[in-house]
Amino acid sequence: MKESRPPKAPRTPKPRPAQGDSSQSLTRILSDKSLIINLTFAAPFLVVAATNLKNGVALSLAMAVVMVPTVILSLLLRQKLHFPYWLGTPVWTMAAMLLASLSYYVIRFISLEITDSLGIYLYLLASGTVVSAVFTGKRITTLPAAGAWALRYTGGFALAAVVISAIREVLAYGTLWGFALPEPLRLSGAQMPFFGFIMFGAFSAGYQCVRRVIAELRRLGAFRPQDEEGGEPLP
Repeated sequence: MKESRPPKAPRTPKPRPAQGDSSQSLTRILSDKSLIINLTFAAPFLVVAATNLKNGVALSLAMAVVMVPTVILSLLLRQKLHFPYWLGTPVWTMAAMLLASLSYYVIRFISLEITDSLGIYLYLLASGTVVSAVFTGKRITTLPAAGAWALRYTGGFALAAVVISAIREVLAYGTLWGFALPEPLRLSGAQMPFFGFIMFGAFSAGYQCVRRVIAELRRLGAFRPQDEEGGEPLP
């Protein structure tokens, strides 16, 4: 008669070192497949207004000031106070316009003439946040999720604004943040809106490529063979 052996206790895999918060946040932004679709609502600001790096940074700060409170307010009005869309939309629209006006006191530290440079596009940011709040109304139901989504959207917008505006400033003016480059590569058409559309298309394609690479790396990491004794991934 064979001697029965007690079942082996399951081995708990050793925890891997956690990545930094900044790298995790960047990974979440780059792996969000719906983010680039949502950024199309902000394309006019990137195409027309983001012609130099200062404008790109100013637009990103203004977007953060307007987007996060507006998305949270829209969720509060819909979920907690049970406002219908026809009543809640005017309320958070006015709130977004007020926040866009108040954003001047944040972005003026970049340049005192920044509002003259951005013109009406600074205040049109409010329309983009309102559309985004309505677009996410049926998918987001909690305040933490609303805040996280707004921060990811703002981070994606800032990434696009900084990359596109920096390249356009270098090509159009031969400067970066207002400082002249030693051997500038001049392309006068870079300041025109059509070039902004080209840059936005190139950024979207690059974003999708990076997202696919991250997804593939995650898939390969998830299917790495495990060592039977220690539970650790084999090299």
